[in-house]
Amino acid sequence: MTSLLSAVLSVFSFVIIGYIIKKLNIIPHAISKKFDFISFNILLPIALVTNFWLIEFPNVLIYNLIFSFFGAGIMVFAIAFYISKNFYQFKTDDSALFGLGACFGNSVAFGIPLMYSILGPVNAMPYMILVLFHGIIHFTYTTLIIESYRNRSQPNILKLIKTIIGLAKNVVLFGMFIGLFLNYTNTPFPETFQDILKPIAKIALPAVLVSLGIALGGFKIAQGISYSIILTGLKNFAHPLIAFILAKYIFLMSPLLVFTVVMAAALPCGSQTYYFSYRYNSLQSIISANIVISTFVSFFTLSALLLILPY
Repeated sequence: MTSLLSAVLSVFSFVIIGYIIKKLNIIPHAISKKFDFISFNILLPIALVTNFWLIEFPNVLIYNLIFSFFGAGIMVFAIAFYISKNFYQFKTDDSALFGLGACFGNSVAFGIPLMYSILGPVNAMPYMILVLFHGIIHFTYTTLIIESYRNRSQPNILKLIKTIIGLAKNVVLFGMFIGLFLNYTNTPFPETFQDILKPIAKIALPAVLVSLGIALGGFKIAQGISYSIILTGLKNFAHPLIAFILAKYIFLMSPLLVFTVVMAAALPCGSQTYYFSYRYNSLQSIISANIVISTFVSFFTLSALLLILPY
């Protein structure tokens, strides 16, 4: 158990390093942006292609896995949507973003390094299945709600289609699908490529975590704290609780899969939600505050789950 908590602490240490780099302006903004681009668009896809290509996939009840995780996420989205709509008097599009902040976790930059550190590449594969669908499912229905509300007088189907195509161009998803294809077709992995790609894959995840810390250090949180406390409560506590009930008592999943679903649900709010709020010019202070607070609260919630959840 000590080694598992050390893995969590190790993950957070890279995030904290990035956060300090940003707050103290240790490196220029232009260089940090280039580092961010290299981490997310080059190193991480290479790591995902390599791992998915080499891994022997375990047998997983994929439908139960997906229904328990995304069922919990959609329930939490609905709760947050209802609260923001009826208690805060938010508009429908703002409520959709509020709901996204309650259910969308940092599955890539934070979740992948964490789950690989705890479970190893083979046992982390069920988690990677969730990552494959994570952005597609949550971003698609959130986009549908926002676009249908904002274009309710004259539906803009073309804009919606372009949005969905943009999601399909996500380099992280692309890396996973390439690795899956090479694995499924039993394509040989030449040793020359392995000698080049494996060292890159090892440095990719720490680099992504430092990039995440740099991004968190740039968010302004003062204006949105009161709302973000509600969001953090839903994301860090309600989401994993509902996921646990569904996985263990409704779908009767194995301890490893229950652990996977609950840990995935307990991840802090994903930084991609901020780009959604920026894109739609909505709730930027609330979402950015939620990302920061949720990330630091998750150190305690994830550590607690490691102590109480068998797998």
